[in-house]
Amino acid sequence: MQHKVPFLLMLLTLSLRISIANADECTENDKSGGGNFTSVQSAIDSIPQENHQWVKVQINPDVYMEKVTIPKQKPCIFLEGQDRSVTTITFDAHNRIDESATFTSMADNIVAKGITFKNSYNHPLLLKHALSERKVLGVLQAVAARILGDKSAFFECGFLGLQDMLWDASGRHYFAKCHIEAAADFIFGSGQSIYHACKINVTAGALSSQYPYGYITAQGQGSSDDTSGFVFKGGTLFGNVRPYLG
Repeated sequence: MQHKVPFLLMLLTLSLRISIANADECTENDKSGGGNFTSVQSAIDSIPQENHQWVKVQINPDVYMEKVTIPKQKPCIFLEGQDRSVTTITFDAHNRIDESATFTSMADNIVAKGITFKNSYNHPLLLKHALSERKVLGVLQAVAARILGDKSAFFECGFLGLQDMLWDASGRHYFAKCHIEAAADFIFGSGQSIYHACKINVTAGALSSQYPYGYITAQGQGSSDDTSGFVFKGGTLFGNVRPYLG
């Protein structure tokens, strides 16, 4: 396994750099109507199925309140925001993790850069107030991103939520210089992924003093023969509780 990881990193980095540089079509997304589309999903819907040439979807700065899904039949899409601090895709679905994700990517060869993917349902301050008022029973599963396709990469993106937030479900994935923020078991799944130079913020303490620690991962490796796993290379770990890897 230790010899496979550097090769996987090299393969993903080289293939994606070459392919993105040769993208031959670009669509612009602007919620105000200044671009070709006013929602991210409508831009993705316009891309033909079984496309094998890179298409770049330029997402202008804004907060897009919608669920976005890239179907399995639509590979080779590059989603590019201006910066994760000004380009956000957010929604507030919850409970069933196979339906609650703000962003779901099922296709192979998907790249995103400079975008924040957020599930706002379990916002820590709102949830803390609700808990104190006994309006809810507790934290509910609410996924911000669900990644199932192979050879997917995320550069300088943000992933925000609370519990079961980043579903690194299956396939080979590369996360570089991303900001990942949640409270409990928030990177989970059976992906074979590298997290390189990412910032991870554990926020369980924002809920209550009853949460003195936070678990970061819940990796789904079932046996010693299972090649899935999460590799964390470099990066920064911080938060308001004692963090545990998982």
